[in-house]
Parts: sequence; structure tokens; C-alpha cells
Amino acid sequence: MVKYKARAISTGYWHPGDNYIKKIIESIKDRVIDGDFVVISEKAISTAMGNIVDENSIKPSLSARILAKFWMRIIWGYLLGPLCGMQNKMIERLRRYPLESGSKHKQLILQRFGLIQALMFGSEGGVDGSNLPYAYVSLPL
Repeated sequence: MVKYKARAISTGYWHPGDNYIKKIIESIKDRVIDGDFVVISEKAISTAMGNIVDENSIKPSLSARILAKFWMRIIWGYLLGPLCGMQNKMIERLRRYPLESGSKHKQLILQRFGLIQALMFGSEGGVDGSNLPYAYVSLPL
């Protein structure tokens, strides 16, 4: 039986325009051997490639505002969330879904990925805003 061992390697934050290939090579140099697997975060590469959007620059449409206020807060918060067995903490978050920033986020999803993705409660189209400053989000590769 083959055993695998996971080891995280810290590289610091990557910024748009960073040479991510060079950063990867520098960070794994003298730490891996032939046959090792190296897994890189898609979000880090996407950020280094400049594949990010400032959601503060987005003007939400009426559809995006309806999704944020009605779909997220009411449908997910009171119907689908409990029906799907979501934890109470998550249901409360959905019921308090932020209207302004949430509308901008939903507008981005509508423009880039369509209505089906915008109807999701999280991880719409793979767009990720965690660990990015301000209202920036990283788009999938």
C-alpha cells in the first residue's frame, strides 16, 4: 500500500503580475524529490495572472438586487436552507445576506456565469473572495 504525506509550503501572498512559476520553483526547491506531487491553489495562480475583479466597480441590475434580497434571504434563508439541512448558523447568515455587496456579487455571477450559478448560495461559478483585500474576488481559471 502506498502512503502519501501532505505538507503545506508557505509562499506569502501572490499579487497580479507575479511570476508564479518562479515563486513555485523557489518555494519547493530542496523540499521535493523526484516522484513527489505538487499541488498549487488555483486561486493563487488566478490572482498572479491578474484574473481578479473589484466588485465595488460593479453596478448591480434589478435582477441582481432581487437575487440578493428575495432569493438569498427568503428562499435560501427560510425554505431551501432548512430543507437542505443546513446548520442554523449558515441559515442565519443567509437571512442576513448583505444587500449592497451581495447584489454586486450576484451581478458579477450573472454576467460571467449565468443565472443557474447565481441561484446558488455559495461558490457561484468558482468565484472566490476569501483572503483577498477589499471587494476583490478571484475568478476561476
